[in-house]
Amino acid sequence: MGVSKSGDMLNDMDWDMAGAFERLLEALKEKGMTADEAFEQLDTDDDGKLNGPELLHGLSSLLGEDLDPSKVSRIITSSDVDVDHRVDLFEWRALLQPSSEEE
Repeated sequence: MGVSKSGDMLNDMDWDMAGAFERLLEALKEKGMTADEAFEQLDTDDDGKLNGPELLHGLSSLLGEDLDPSKVSRIITSSDVDVDHRVDLFEWRALLQPSSEEE
């Protein structure tokens, strides 16, 4: 069993955050989940914030892809407005709906 370039593990060359979020939004749509419901599912310690391990395991599960911890760090860094190294619900919503204010 070799590793193919088209395998499920995303390498640094193939991975981009916009593409990952598009796949995440599609996965949520397929599962009939809202962004808030996904947040609740990912927030396994119920502290109202997503830490690195919660994001890593949760996103890997939702996307059906193995994500590298460095990619999760990039997601946190890019969305962490209050710089607490975690993603709260408001940051999560902004992350998944960056250009749509409809609701």
